[in-house]
Amino acid sequence: MRNPLFHPMTYEMVNDNVVRTRAAFLFLVPVSILVIFYNTINGSAWIVDSSTIEDTWETNFAGQIIYSAEMVRQVYDWTPQSFVLLYVLWEMILGQSHKTAWMCPLFWIAGAMNRHHKPVYRPYQPKKFAWKIGTALVLACLCFFNPVPIAEAVNGIAGSELLSTVDNWMPRWTPLVTIPLCLTFMWLEAAAGWCAGCWLHSMLVKVGIFKDECKACYD
Repeated sequence: MRNPLFHPMTYEMVNDNVVRTRAAFLFLVPVSILVIFYNTINGSAWIVDSSTIEDTWETNFAGQIIYSAEMVRQVYDWTPQSFVLLYVLWEMILGQSHKTAWMCPLFWIAGAMNRHHKPVYRPYQPKKFAWKIGTALVLACLCFFNPVPIAEAVNGIAGSELLSTVDNWMPRWTPLVTIPLCLTFMWLEAAAGWCAGCWLHSMLVKVGIFKDECKACYD
């Protein structure tokens, strides 16, 4: 059974309807991570155990009574989000080859959803370049949210301490760049049908870095 992503006669063309539908699914990932990350930055609300409230018999400078109590805050665990990002990474990497694209479930789901729509075929090469950009963004997020295990793996392979296992060696602004970029690129692809990676690919063709011209990328 042929992957619904590709043209029936060639692997050089892909169904843009399938690509856009998959982008709509993937759009939900940065949306959810952005919401959680926003809550993490602002901190969760304090939960006070009312049974532990005690009067300290002291007041502050404003004359207000000071009480002591047990309070807790939610600790965010990025493990579920990391597994989701690993799946997105799977989709991004395997989608870059017609030999492995059949292992991407979202292509099959998107193909089933568009089976009654007339296919709109676009060149495959610019899409692969766009997904390479997506791969880099996902990897940056994974490194930021999992600095210690990745540092331990890199240090173990290198045989020396190249990355810190105490502090986050990724720049603090990493998610502030990667998450909005993912949101913007996926929304443009899914809603507007405009592929930012394909446009960049066409610009690189113009300056001679890439040789495979894509006329459809200018549309």
